[in-house]
Amino acid sequence: AIHQKKMAQIKKEKIKKTMTELASSLNGKEFELKVKVGEKDKLFGSVTTNDIAGALKKSGFEIDKRKIDLPEQIKSLGEFSAKIKLADGINASVKIKVDKEA
Repeated sequence: AIHQKKMAQIKKEKIKKTMTELASSLNGKEFELKVKVGEKDKLFGSVTTNDIAGALKKSGFEIDKRKIDLPEQIKSLGEFSAKIKLADGINASVKIKVDKEA
């Protein structure tokens, strides 16, 4: 049982280390999202956490959309911030640049 506890602790620390490294490689990074716009560059609907997860994936970051926290609804072009909750107490802040599709 002691061995199992130790293994669990090691696994937990390994996950924490991985998440901390992921957080530092994500922190402050900018991800571009191309969206379809209508008249006066108005977005059709809004940018969702799913869209952001997709943009992150294109850059090689597999992040569950439920870990992405948007402080505001993105309904226009521009730059926005999103918080990514990777693990307990480990967060990263990324920039989302919303641009129109050519």
